Amino acid sequence: MKNKKIYTSFKGLLLIYLPIYLLMSIIFYLIVGIKFPPTLNHYLVIIGWSVVTAIYLVFGYKNSYYELTKHEIVHHKGGNILYYKFDDIIYIDEVYSSKKLSMRFVTRIGDERYLAHDPKKLVYEAMLERCTNLVDKDELHRRFPKIKF
Repeated sequence: MKNKKIYTSFKGLLLIYLPIYLLMSIIFYLIVGIKFPPTLNHYLVIIGWSVVTAIYLVFGYKNSYYELTKHEIVHHKGGNILYYKFDDIIYIDEVYSSKKLSMRFVTRIGDERYLAHDPKKLVYEAMLERCTNLVDKDELHRRFPKIKF
């Protein structure tokens, strides 16, 4: 049986790309020259940059997704594939994860990881359900005192 692809939130991806797009649009506009009203070159540069940004946005959305298996989360991130075993996750920051557009968790070796939420929060719910080695915040601080909250 093939696992279903669970895509990340498009809204979250837009929040990342939009400030970069606006900043670079201003820079490209200024490179062509400061003139009012804008010339044809200004319009061509902004349209070209908009097309490139839209292509990157679609590419980023289509190439970043999760697959849930019985024992792990498989995160496809561009050309990379990352595996997060449910047994290796020892702490899920539920306060942070419920408020933000990403999930925060800690692995068995003390690595802090962040994963973008999917729109229905299926990955987050699966983590809460299937992670069997979860510890509380005090135990986590005892094991890994350098982790900040």
